[in-house]
Parts: sequence; structure tokens; C-alpha cells
Amino acid sequence: MLGRIATPVYAMDVFSPRLTAHQLSLKTADRTLVDALDLTLEPGEVLGILGANGAGKSTLLTVLAGLASPARGHVTLGDPRLDTLPPLTRAQHIGLLPQAEEAAFFGDVNDFVALGRHPFGDAPTDLAANLAAWELDGLAHRPIDTLSGGERQRARLAQLAVQRPQIALLDEPLTHLDPAHQARLLAWARSEAEAGCSVVLTLHDPNWAACQCDRLLFLHGDGRWQMGTPAALLTPDALEALYGAGTAMLWRRQA
Repeated sequence: MLGRIATPVYAMDVFSPRLTAHQLSLKTADRTLVDALDLTLEPGEVLGILGANGAGKSTLLTVLAGLASPARGHVTLGDPRLDTLPPLTRAQHIGLLPQAEEAAFFGDVNDFVALGRHPFGDAPTDLAANLAAWELDGLAHRPIDTLSGGERQRARLAQLAVQRPQIALLDEPLTHLDPAHQARLLAWARSEAEAGCSVVLTLHDPNWAACQCDRLLFLHGDGRWQMGTPAALLTPDALEALYGAGTAMLWRRQA
């Protein structure tokens, strides 16, 4: 099973601040996506965010990472506001896996994954183990742009893992992964939480959410949101209210 990779303890490891959203509102040009959200990411938990396409899941993650500003409210990292912290400081605490990279990368897999340590100014001492954990050791010297979609996604996950963020925000991380690698990714998320990190996943599969998440956040895309345990939120009526009629059949209650 894929788990947390043993690495030397860095100075940041002794400080585990909580990321908190205070009365956060997110808007597009014509509608409110999320209104007055209060959320604290607790160390040791996996939070799943579910919602239809365009409901604000990606927007919320970019705001929590400090890469975008909310329409109202603010985010704090421990005591200070996130928007008062230098980008390097934010990157030493928070790791974001976006749905796609904004720019092309022309190096090999080794170089791509090693970028995860850039905020700390050092080379990853555990690079080989990290590549092996994500089944990339045989691809280490392959140009990143020659990989399949699933291989590239695993390289992106390896880059995040080698960063070792205390707060990991993953936007649709299961994309392109086969079922075995989906299970391994979710096992990694659980191992990070057990090591004291906060892990946030945007998901579309309520079955994975039921199995792996401690709390769920439902975004309805019109300002409304719901927070609670999987047992409380994963009901046929709630899923159809979230995704539309006929979608409750996608979920099978765990025995």
C-alpha cells in the first residue's frame, strides 16, 4: 500500500497551522458560487468536496491556496491572514494539485517531480523512493510530455508528495488514474492525514467519498453549501439535490 515516504524532518514539520476560511464568498460575473462559508481544515483529517461541474470546487481550492481572492471574507493560516504572507511562505505550508498545469514543462520526470522541493530551496533527498512509490522509477528519465495521461497524473502527485505540504489541496486527483492507482492515491491521502496533515480532495464519486473522507462539503453552485459526515450527507435525496435527478443510483451505501 502506498504510504507516507520516510524523509528527514524539516523545520516546517514542527509547526502545523490550521487553514481557516472566515465567511468566505465566491462569485463569478453573474452568480454567487459559495456564500458565507466558515471552514477549518483540521490536521489529521481528509475533507472531500463534492459538487456538479461549475459549482466552485476549483475556485475554492485556489482561494484556500492563496492564489485567488474571494469576493468577501478571508482565509487565515494559523493567526495571520493568508493574503499577508509571502508566496514562498504559503508554498512551504500549502500544496495545490490543480486540474492541469498552466505552462508546458520540457524536462524529464526526475526534474518535474523535484520541483516539489523548490519552496524549500533544496533537492529532494527521497526522490528515488518517491518515484518508486508512484511507480515512476522506470520512467524517471522520460520527458514529461511523452507520458500517458495516467502516468503524467502520477508524476504530478509525486511532485506534490515530495513537497510534503502540511495542507494538501487536490483538485480532481483521480482524473486519468485507473482503479488501482485511484485506490493508491486515496491510501496516500489517508496516510498523510494520519501523519497530521490536512488533506482536501475534490471528488465526483460518492463511493470513494464514503470510504475515505472524514467530512464532506457539498457545493450547490448557487451560494448554498452543506458540511457534515459522509453518513449524514450521503443520502439519495441529498445526492440528487446536489447532482440532479437519477444520480443517487451512482452511490452504493457501504455495509
